[in-house]
Amino acid sequence: MYKLIASSLCGLLLSASVWAIESNPADVRDPTAPLGYTATGAEVNGAQLALNSVLISPRRKLAIINGSTLREGQIVPGSGDVKVQKILAQAVVLQQADQTWVLRLSPTILKRH
Repeated sequence: MYKLIASSLCGLLLSASVWAIESNPADVRDPTAPLGYTATGAEVNGAQLALNSVLISPRRKLAIINGSTLREGQIVPGSGDVKVQKILAQAVVLQQADQTWVLRLSPTILKRH
């Protein structure tokens, strides 16, 4: 009897939490993002682009823009041929024809060594 009540209670709590997430997904925080993180971005060709992360090592440079991992020279998905021109430690330079944009990391997540 105890197991039946416990499993019913767990099922009820799980369904309530799933319903709460589905009712307003914008209120759900990314658990991997640092506390206080706010994505800053730019509107490019009608698409909102946000720099999520920059990964730099001696062998490669990667930028995560809107959840897509990109290298220098690659096109940002859904942006209308906007290319990643340069990846810096705190920013990424984007280019399309003669226009350039700079996406910066939020100052609250910069880590200096």
